[in-house]
Amino acid sequence: GPHQRNIGGTSYTQGWNKTYGGTSADYASSVVQTSDGGYALAGHTYSFGAGGADLWLVKTDAAGNMQWNKTYGGTNADYALSVVQTVDGGYAVAGSTLSFGAGLNDFWLVKANSTGHTQWNKTYGGTSSDDASSVVQTSDGGYAFIGYTYSFGAGGADFWLVRTDSFGNAHESWLFGLVWTDSTADTVILYRGAADACWNYVRVRIWKIKETP
Repeated sequence: GPHQRNIGGTSYTQGWNKTYGGTSADYASSVVQTSDGGYALAGHTYSFGAGGADLWLVKTDAAGNMQWNKTYGGTNADYALSVVQTVDGGYAVAGSTLSFGAGLNDFWLVKANSTGHTQWNKTYGGTSSDDASSVVQTSDGGYAFIGYTYSFGAGGADFWLVRTDSFGNAHESWLFGLVWTDSTADTVILYRGAADACWNYVRVRIWKIKETP
């Protein structure tokens, strides 16, 4: 029920609060209000699932009462960091997976229907660590999500933006970062590369900056 709290001399009424979880550690990372007035919460759970951490999606009604919950993952650590409700009433959950993919962490996008049942899932990444942190659905029904990559780019971690169609097939991706490659007394050459997940090659854009003597 509601509780009165006094903060800085002002009294506030707290509507309600709820906890969700089991006997082990469970973490929430993202919440959206759903079209029915309830909430969808995404995170990861050690209490339930296949082993290690698993993606956890919890659906509540408007009062925070759990209606259903689903876990997604394998025997290694899998994390959800962002959830959106999709135009078909389902959910898209983005995060990272150690259970599946090319090696170490990979971006992981799970598409579920309105009751949380998996429709499809896709991994994106290379042999190093790649983690997605935020997802949006685009106006054409596809998805765009961003995170960081150690597999591609200039070295260390780089921002990575991946754009997909409505079934999670990657159209293209962009790495944000410029790399110095060459210079002379009055010229600097920079490039930005983008790994193309569909065709498995690297497109490179080059800038040659020359100072007029």
